[in-house]
Amino acid sequence: MLRSITKASCRRQFSASTMSSNKPVLFNVQDTARVVSLNRPNKLNALNTEMTSLVFETLKEYAKSDSAHLIVVKSVNFPRSLCAGGDVAAVANFNKAGQYDQSIAFFQHEYSVNFQLATYGKPIVAFMDGITMGGGVGLSIHNPFRVATEYTKLAMPEMDIGFFPDVASTFALPRLLTLCNENAQLALYLILTGEVLTGEEAYLLGVASHYVPHESIEDLQNRLGELVARDGRFNDESFYDTVNQAIDEFSTPLPSGKQLLRYTVDQLRVIETCFDAYSLASIQQLFESLERVASDASKSEEARKFAQFVLQRLSTKSPTSMQVALRLVRENCRDNLENAVKRDLYTAANFALASQQGSTLPVEFNEAVTHKLINKRRDPYFWRYKLGDLSPSQLTALVSPKPSVPISLLRNTRNITYKDYPRHHRYQLPKEQQIVEYALGGGEQKPSTRRQVAEYFTNSYGPSKGKVGTDILVNLVLTKNCQEDPITGHLTPLNKS
Repeated sequence: MLRSITKASCRRQFSASTMSSNKPVLFNVQDTARVVSLNRPNKLNALNTEMTSLVFETLKEYAKSDSAHLIVVKSVNFPRSLCAGGDVAAVANFNKAGQYDQSIAFFQHEYSVNFQLATYGKPIVAFMDGITMGGGVGLSIHNPFRVATEYTKLAMPEMDIGFFPDVASTFALPRLLTLCNENAQLALYLILTGEVLTGEEAYLLGVASHYVPHESIEDLQNRLGELVARDGRFNDESFYDTVNQAIDEFSTPLPSGKQLLRYTVDQLRVIETCFDAYSLASIQQLFESLERVASDASKSEEARKFAQFVLQRLSTKSPTSMQVALRLVRENCRDNLENAVKRDLYTAANFALASQQGSTLPVEFNEAVTHKLINKRRDPYFWRYKLGDLSPSQLTALVSPKPSVPISLLRNTRNITYKDYPRHHRYQLPKEQQIVEYALGGGEQKPSTRRQVAEYFTNSYGPSKGKVGTDILVNLVLTKNCQEDPITGHLTPLNKS
């Protein structure tokens, strides 16, 4: 239910505060909330070292303050963008000028913010209202509350610029995605293709925890400022539940009359079969798997066409970047958060240093960024290095620390880590495995029909109880995994062979 609490005076005060400063990040007090607003609209809020340093140091102060109960992360130019990523054009220019220390300092600050957000001791709500890519994903995905809108455009597009999926996205996506992701298949697919998700897709797939229409975002911000953590217990489950309930007040049904999720069952099965991150040994093996599906007459026409389309799409991506991405997904999906963030930091430093004279690493980051973002060429960059040009030892070197380049994360607010997010799953839609297990007998009282399963996850299952779109996800999962008795409607496992 939408709660209308528009306060014109609050809006005027907020607008005045954001327009009065040209600092790249603005920090505002709104009752009990502290609002972090990215303010570099001419660059779509692309992050630089100054911005990440400001955020890191200010969040440290908010963590100590008893008057700061929760944090809101947003931008001043919503719904155009939250953040289009890191300012990789500046990084490429640093590298070309031999200023590698400047590039590494940026990555150190950016990833330290990612780790800080992921381990923060107070609720953080990110408004993904607009373009949310690369570094913008890093500012959002590690928070338990990630609000998508109809303007959200979310992606990890690093394969197009010869970089790698950073900001611990290879830790997050294998753990959060709701569909086709038991072995990080959809995570790997999204990372390699750079697919741009809509707000509805980000929500249904678990990248976002909530869906709120853009017109309600300011009212939601006002509402969050009214929340109080009793007796200063900012990290209590009860306060996080209160924040969740407040966001739910502004959720509305997903838009009707449009396809809310682009993937069909046949396409999901291609992704599930070909992008198994746990079993893939190489990107070459992935290509071979897609080629088999594309030429298999026993597969549906839709599956064959989709496999061919994905093959063509991947052929335009950086071969080195794709191999690094697969390696990071395989390692970070099993490791703890701190190690995953550190591994990204080592990898980013190695990508920067790969342009040093005498380096033999097949990295084309500077050239691709110059082509696409500095010279603004629309034609794809032609990759000089091929899949076979990166040896196993070079791949290991790219994702490992160099003794000659000591580097570490900045000292964090809290000295903790974990292998899975402690609260994310409490506030997002259920995963495919949970739905299938319940549908086929995992519940105390075995459900027997599609309707019973949908009603359970919509009306009874804690995390998704009352959440919009639950029935859409449940029905897609059941279509993909179950068959119905034509007379009784009872669900049984679908024979996928």
